[in-house]
Amino acid sequence: MLLNMSMLIVFIYTVLCIMYVQMNRHLLGNMTGTVVAMTTGLMSNLTIGVILGMVFAQNLVLSTGISIVFCFAIGFMIGRPLGLLAIVEGIGGGIMGGVHGAMLGEMIPVRQWDAMLFITDAMYIAVTALVIYLIQDRKHREEQPAAAAVKPVRTSAQSPAPGAPVRYSFWMIYIVLPVVVLCVAAWLGHSPSGWETPSPGHDMHAM
Repeated sequence: MLLNMSMLIVFIYTVLCIMYVQMNRHLLGNMTGTVVAMTTGLMSNLTIGVILGMVFAQNLVLSTGISIVFCFAIGFMIGRPLGLLAIVEGIGGGIMGGVHGAMLGEMIPVRQWDAMLFITDAMYIAVTALVIYLIQDRKHREEQPAAAAVKPVRTSAQSPAPGAPVRYSFWMIYIVLPVVVLCVAAWLGHSPSGWETPSPGHDMHAM
C-alpha cells in the first residue's frame, strides 16, 4: 500500500512543481531557474528510481532504463519554460538521481522497503517544498510595492527586502498532510516482512 501511495504522491507533486514553474517562469532567472530544474529533476527521479528498483526487483537493467526515460521527460518538462540551460540541468540531475535511485531500490532488502520508501518520500516532499518556497520568495520580492523603491538609499541599504511570509496553512497541507498519509499507509501495510525479520521458530502451540 505504501508503494502505491508513494507513486501517487510523486506523480501529484511533480505535476504541481512543473505547473508552478510554468506559471512563474518570468521570475526565474538563469541561476534560480537552473537550481529549480536541477533540484526538482534530481529529487523526483531519485524517488521514482527507488520505486522502480523495488517494483522491478532483480531486473536492474529494466528499472534503470525506465528511470532514464522518466529523467528525460521530467527534465525536459521542468526546464522547457526556463530555457535550454535549465533543460540540460534538469535532465542531467534527473539522470543522476534516477540511476542512483534504481540501484538503491534494488539493493534494499524487501523487509526494509517500507522504511526506505517513507524516508525517500519525506525527503522528496521537504525538498520540493523548499523549491516552491524559493519561487514564492522570488515572487514576493518582485511584487514589493513600488513605494519601497523611492525610499532613501540609506534606509534600503539598512533594511533589505524581507523574505516571503510563510503561510502555515499551505505548508500544513503540503508537508504535514502527505506525511500523515504515508504514516497511515505504512501502518495499514505493516507486516513482519515490512519492518522486521519474522521469527523463524514461531509455531502455534495448540492443545
